[in-house]
Amino acid sequence: MSSKIIKENKRLVLDLYKRCLYSAKRCPKYQNQMMMESYLKLKFRSNKDIHQKDFETIQNLVKQGEEELKTMNDFHELRAKSKSGQDHETILNDCFDDEFNYIGSPTTIKKEIK
Repeated sequence: MSSKIIKENKRLVLDLYKRCLYSAKRCPKYQNQMMMESYLKLKFRSNKDIHQKDFETIQNLVKQGEEELKTMNDFHELRAKSKSGQDHETILNDCFDDEFNYIGSPTTIKKEIK
């Protein structure tokens, strides 16, 4: 049983890493891409010594990584909308509440409501 969980956790971590690298490649400037890749490598390497049977810690770290990836992808989406000529005020109103707290991209908000 635990070997299946270990394999699944490895798959989840590698999949998250690949998706994070893909998101980093979406940064518009090469310098930002390199900075994000370095950040990712640092974050993943700093956790490589966690024992593979520490399932709770691994799951918590994957969850944190998913949240960071979601935030990165939300900002990519905002940049794409801005480049497409969508009104900045509309973009801001869709993504921030009245106190200017970031609430996510419109597509993220729609997914959470469903």
